Amino acid sequence: MAEELTARERARINRKHVLEALQSETGSSGGDVAAERVKAYCRDPLGADTVEFGYVGGLTLRRFYIDPTKPNGVERRSLWTEIKKRMAITAADPGGWDGTSEVMMLQAIAEEA
Repeated sequence: MAEELTARERARINRKHVLEALQSETGSSGGDVAAERVKAYCRDPLGADTVEFGYVGGLTLRRFYIDPTKPNGVERRSLWTEIKKRMAITAADPGGWDGTSEVMMLQAIAEEA
């Protein structure tokens, strides 16, 4: 039987899921400056330094979208669907987030949903 993940490990993996959902939906890894750090974090979320966990969590969703007015309603629904799939949750989007939200906020919303 597989070992249960700690809360810390689950949080790190969930952050990876949100980042990968954003990349899947936008084709971006958070812009030129953040891309390598996001990719490195996603390759090894459990081994990533705490600074990197905080850095990628602090990225706003708009960094992943080229147009600053995004994500619109359709894109938010699509992103939520992708996050639900990756995190294996079934909850409806509770709302309360938009392009100005940070990755960590969207992760927390998904974890509480």
